[in-house]
Amino acid sequence: MSYIKDLIEKGIEYAIKKGADFVEIRYQKAQSTNIVVRKGAVEASSLSTIRGIGVRVLVNGSWGYASLDEISWQLLERAISNAYRMARASSKLRKRKIRLAYVKPAKDRVASKVKIRPSDISVEEKMKMLLEVDKTIREYSDRIKDDNVVYADSVSRKIYMNSEGAEIEVNTCRVRCGIRVTARENDIISPAYEVIGGTKGYELIYDKDPVKLGVKVAKRAVDLLHADVPKGGLMTAVLDNSILGLIVHEAFGHTAEADLVLSGTILTNKIGKKVASDMVTIIDSPGPEGAYGWLPYDDEGVKGRDVVIVKEGILMGYMHSRETAFIMGAEPTGNARAQSYAHPPLVRMRNTYMAPGDWKPDEIIQETKEGIYLKGGIGGQSDTNGEFMFSVQEAWYIRNGELIRPLRGVTISGNAIEVLKSIDAVGNDLKIGYPGMCGKFQLVPVDGGGPHIRCKVLVGGKR
Repeated sequence: MSYIKDLIEKGIEYAIKKGADFVEIRYQKAQSTNIVVRKGAVEASSLSTIRGIGVRVLVNGSWGYASLDEISWQLLERAISNAYRMARASSKLRKRKIRLAYVKPAKDRVASKVKIRPSDISVEEKMKMLLEVDKTIREYSDRIKDDNVVYADSVSRKIYMNSEGAEIEVNTCRVRCGIRVTARENDIISPAYEVIGGTKGYELIYDKDPVKLGVKVAKRAVDLLHADVPKGGLMTAVLDNSILGLIVHEAFGHTAEADLVLSGTILTNKIGKKVASDMVTIIDSPGPEGAYGWLPYDDEGVKGRDVVIVKEGILMGYMHSRETAFIMGAEPTGNARAQSYAHPPLVRMRNTYMAPGDWKPDEIIQETKEGIYLKGGIGGQSDTNGEFMFSVQEAWYIRNGELIRPLRGVTISGNAIEVLKSIDAVGNDLKIGYPGMCGKFQLVPVDGGGPHIRCKVLVGGKR
């Protein structure tokens, strides 16, 4: 890596001599494996490597960005010159000049903990594991009509350096496995889905056992074929960890990303105001260790720290890049993230969750006279006004504190702020472990969750 660091140092010196006010250079090398098994066959598989450098320069209050896939001084010099020209040209048209909040330059080297490197496991063994999961699912019932088992791993090395003296190396390994099953009987279709993943090595697969997970998903899909469809309306609802995590990330979290806040979201100009129940505290964190969105340093070289977005119902702050932090008079939070060296960083979440409370999950249900218990999200949509609509995998009617019958085809909708304000019970069972790829213009790994909670939500179903 000394060659790369020497090349980056030379590039930084060159950019400053050209007249750049600030320059940062990111090197990345990443290797990934992706395998998809469906209906007894390997449907797709790929082994890929990316390697390159991204250059961002600040000139007269405007950014310029360029990247290169082949590494040499001649190409880096050209990329720096291109980024410089773009920044200088655009600065003449920019009304608000970009300035960066101060960050003490860090010099550090960190790595995620890995017991078994994915590269030590052959592709054939990974395929064999997925085919076993697929076989177990299809043998579970003749009502299983489709399944999709996906494995992915990635190993990445990043080097970040800037003209202020920062020098950071981050080595990361991630493993993920998702299982989707569709059961059908007559005209009734029932989907189910689970995913495991973390910033870990292949030990995750041995620890979590995807074969057992496949049986769990298949059973859920088949069992729900004979479940009722609920009547729609505003209901008291107990949400499990995953549904809450979905709302916290998709419907609420994005509205607290400072770049979107500046454009206008439901949380714009709401610092210090009540946006949730007194029981609600929401945090975006660079950890815990092993979480899929683990991020010790962001792509601006800022050391990650917890961002308490909401504390006891009060909006405390937003997630920031150095640019948005300067605009709002805040401190950078370590939330500037890029999909790869070929992309400039944006304000993004990492591991976003609601803090636990005092209730035992069973007690929340037992203390609910009438309502609905919702388990497992399976996708949906939301916007910057906090409006959302999500599909739910599994649900149960609650009557007098007991789960009396299962439900299928359930959707929930509403406004994130209204739902968070309606919370009157928060469980003590915090779980962070719902890995995903967030797609705000670029794909980055994230995680999140929370405890069980009770709230009011609009449930979609038959009339």
